[in-house]
Amino acid sequence: MSRHFSTAPVAAAILIALGTASPAFADDTASMTSSDTESRPLTAQNASRLSAAAVKVLRNIADARGELHGDAPDLVKAKSQLDQARQTLDEIQQMLPTAVIKDRVWIAKKHLEYEDSEAVLPDLIPIYASLDELVDAMPTEKAKAHLDRVQQALQNGDKSAATEQLQAVDAALLYVEADLPLNSTRHLIAQAEADIAKQDAKAADAALADAEGNVVFVSMGIESPLTQAKSSLWRAWKDRELGRMDYAKAELSRAVSYLERAAQSTDQVTREAAAGLVSEVRELHGMIDDGDDTITRQLERTWQETKALSERSVEYISTGWQRMRAGRKDKKELIEAKLHLADARIDHLYSHDNDAAKAELAETNGYLNAALPLVDDADKAEVKDVIAQVNALEQAVKKGDDTADNAQAFQQTEDALADLIHQL
Repeated sequence: MSRHFSTAPVAAAILIALGTASPAFADDTASMTSSDTESRPLTAQNASRLSAAAVKVLRNIADARGELHGDAPDLVKAKSQLDQARQTLDEIQQMLPTAVIKDRVWIAKKHLEYEDSEAVLPDLIPIYASLDELVDAMPTEKAKAHLDRVQQALQNGDKSAATEQLQAVDAALLYVEADLPLNSTRHLIAQAEADIAKQDAKAADAALADAEGNVVFVSMGIESPLTQAKSSLWRAWKDRELGRMDYAKAELSRAVSYLERAAQSTDQVTREAAAGLVSEVRELHGMIDDGDDTITRQLERTWQETKALSERSVEYISTGWQRMRAGRKDKKELIEAKLHLADARIDHLYSHDNDAAKAELAETNGYLNAALPLVDDADKAEVKDVIAQVNALEQAVKKGDDTADNAQAFQQTEDALADLIHQL
């Protein structure tokens, strides 16, 4: 799955590409406001509601920036607009499929601060129930595995380990296409408020300019063709699992339609990858008609490819498109490295094409080594650690090792690289 393209275009171009991410698929062992629909997928209608709320945030930020300009900036009015923006961001967060379960995890963590371990065990019951409901919106295997460890830690009286695993449950429920830009937006608004407190209108305006880029992504990207295509692929997988073949085929047809739109992107990587995915999804439709038992693995592979492409877009946009336009070369290199690493995993574990996997790992190392001299000194050790992990993966691939442990090693390396990207 070799992609020999130059480093990705600026995030403004990716905005036009309308590429984003969606819930993780079942092999990634690792929302809505009404309580009776907490696990409902982010359908086109629900995405439209979220997008409309994001536009309100954009208006608040634009109004705040307006108050910061001119000969006599009104910092008080600007702060008031940012307060309104923060409130709407909270409302958006509650629209995500994971909102209720994250609240329940928070309650359990809070109880651990002052309750005995045994007293916290009942808190896990509604979390398990919520995970079962959430499976219709996104995979939950990784979160469930961590929750099992929480239960074991509580039974052993180990509150520290229980807290750590509850945090892992929360992290496993990251709704990438919304959580990343929302978190980045909150940070930038807080930065702007700190600048306002210092009477620095110019610095506050610069932070809010970056925040606008993140909110544009939420308002537009959440309804993007890639987001909707991935949701359709997920629902097709669930429908087929339940024997609802007509529904599964309908979802695959929707996925094709969305991917055809994504293939019109101005971004070369998105455009060419989406075009390839169109062909793959059409093949899946035929496999259902033929009763092909291998469709599950092929569907998973197709979803994994889409996921990798989507996360690339999210990671670019979540940095704030103005800053990316100005150029953050180290982060660009790391984002491209992560895409090639995901492609290597898919080639190795799903296609069993080790030659292609080795080529992708070589590309990964090329981007990582290009990033190394560019990152801050504080981050160099982490980049070197990821390079070492990729080197170990190369050795595993050369040996043809496709065991579960090797799959976990791939995922751990991707997670480490994702963490590094998100903290820059």
